[in-house]
Amino acid sequence: MAELLTAIPTVRESIVVVFRVHLLKPEIIKKGKVRPAKVNCWFGSGFCVAKDRYVITAYHNLNGGKPPDPKDKYYVFVVPQNAATAFHFPVVKIAVEKPDIDIAVLELGPCPTSGVSIPALALSFAQPADGTRVMTLGFPAPEVHALNVDNDLNYRGGEFFLKSHANEGIVAAQYMLGSTQVYELNVGWHHGESGGPIVTLTDPIGAFSIMQQYRTVQSPHGKMAGPRRGCALSLIANELAALGISPNTAAGQ
Repeated sequence: MAELLTAIPTVRESIVVVFRVHLLKPEIIKKGKVRPAKVNCWFGSGFCVAKDRYVITAYHNLNGGKPPDPKDKYYVFVVPQNAATAFHFPVVKIAVEKPDIDIAVLELGPCPTSGVSIPALALSFAQPADGTRVMTLGFPAPEVHALNVDNDLNYRGGEFFLKSHANEGIVAAQYMLGSTQVYELNVGWHHGESGGPIVTLTDPIGAFSIMQQYRTVQSPHGKMAGPRRGCALSLIANELAALGISPNTAAGQ
């Protein structure tokens, strides 16, 4: 329990909301009145692995598992220590796309608010044993009460309740699915937390996997959601190295 008192506030600073915006109808002016643009928006989670620059998330957060729509825009939000104010960074590039293992890496532009920064979370490419204590941290998807974007999908403001949520458990199972190392946890997570990190509670704390999906199980009433699982981050070691990120350089970068 003592580890959580340190781990939660530390890891929380590196967790982000991944926000996707899709234009339905552009903003128009009719009879002198502005009718705001109509958009669809989706929320997922992610975590920073190079200070203020790169964020890992689940690939399915970009467009439901389909290739990203070039007309969409992406932002990441941070809510330092779950305080009252959220700050956003524009996504300028999808640096890594790995649909086969449901991982993407986003490149960020500068935050419009000066002085706001996202520290990097350390990575681990080690293979934790079954029974290892772990923590997850992500943002459950909010109810959106107001959203203001222009015709170019530039974010102007909004009203939604963004608060990150931590949980703990163990590595309950691990196995290979083809060439993919998969971990199962005895931790549940909420819609919107996909893409957040799974970290060990050992010293040092490091993200070794990512919240992605669940394994379905057969029941007398049909298929149901079973154990939550995520794949090993070591599967993108080469892609991260090409961006200058390794387990030794991620922390505090």
